[in-house]
Amino acid sequence: MARISFVQWLKVDSISASAILIVGDAQRLTPDSKALVFQKEISTYLGTEGDFNEYPIFSKKIPEPITQTPLQMNIVNESKFIKVRGIAIKGIDTSSIIQIGSNCLIESESRFKQIQQRIQRK
Repeated sequence: MARISFVQWLKVDSISASAILIVGDAQRLTPDSKALVFQKEISTYLGTEGDFNEYPIFSKKIPEPITQTPLQMNIVNESKFIKVRGIAIKGIDTSSIIQIGSNCLIESESRFKQIQQRIQRK
């Protein structure tokens, strides 16, 4: 991880919650986001909405990928510099990463639950 990042220009229109934009090196990046969205026909809220524990999607363990065959890598960096002329990005969304540089570990997670509540008509 002994490389130096140079970026001439970088333009980002939008960056969302828990997203990461980094120019340079990092040891570990772990963006994490949880979201509950309630869509109601009539905007009345009881104050009890929003408990993540009520929805299994937020407590389930996310499985890690299993490597079927051992992976052996030999990386040769012919230059100690990472040079980027320019990058234009429309948006960086929840728990995503834009990085110009080196990294040892990335663990990214985003969980989203949308609930639509409609009134029963008689």
